Amino acid sequence: MPYRVHLIISAVIAISFLVITQIFASPLPVFRFLVPAFLAYVIAVAGYNRWYLKAKKEQWNIWVWLRLPLFLFTWFGLFFLVPSGLGRGLFLLVSLPIIFFFESLVGNTGQQLGWNEFLLTLAALMLTLFGFSYYFQLPGVLYLLIVFVSVAVVVRSSLELVPHDPIVKWVASLALGLFATELFWAVSFLPLHYSALAIFTFNVLYVLWIIYYHYLYRTLTAKQVQFHLVLALLLALVMLMSTPWSIQS
Repeated sequence: MPYRVHLIISAVIAISFLVITQIFASPLPVFRFLVPAFLAYVIAVAGYNRWYLKAKKEQWNIWVWLRLPLFLFTWFGLFFLVPSGLGRGLFLLVSLPIIFFFESLVGNTGQQLGWNEFLLTLAALMLTLFGFSYYFQLPGVLYLLIVFVSVAVVVRSSLELVPHDPIVKWVASLALGLFATELFWAVSFLPLHYSALAIFTFNVLYVLWIIYYHYLYRTLTAKQVQFHLVLALLLALVMLMSTPWSIQS
């Protein structure tokens, strides 16, 4: 398939996300219609991407292919946390270029692209899980299981292109998934807004992930550790200053 055709299809996929979400979420989300419609959308996108990457045999990799569906699921969950209709509209507009960018480069093995996709997915995942645990009172064990599985899978997909045996990547993924689960449980007791808890957890996981990532590539240095620690602290400071620090009730 010519790349220009793929770009057109990528634009259609991005616009479809906006259209489907807007139709079934205006003025308020109708879950019994929105969720099935979104699942059908993700299945269609995943099916197309599988066919597209299979046509380029040298680019087919199940973990690289899985990145976009993971992002779409976490991004869709984040949509439900936007409180106002105007905010949801702006969120969908911002989603257009992001989804188009990731879809147009599906199968790309560039390191910077993988980092950006992973970080956005992880940030949206943490906000979604903490937000859902605040608004939807489900058994705590269920949330802990979801945290473990989702973080482990997202991390595993981000490490696929690292030149190591799969067992090494799985150990790292399961270790970070277990740590994320324990951290999720521990910080849930703090009397802070869910967004503050999500930001804190994301920053801790980001530092651990980037350190391990460079370690696997044998490029880890003390300066890199210091840089990413400072970056995470600055990011947390800026975001937490704009986050409501209300007591959960």
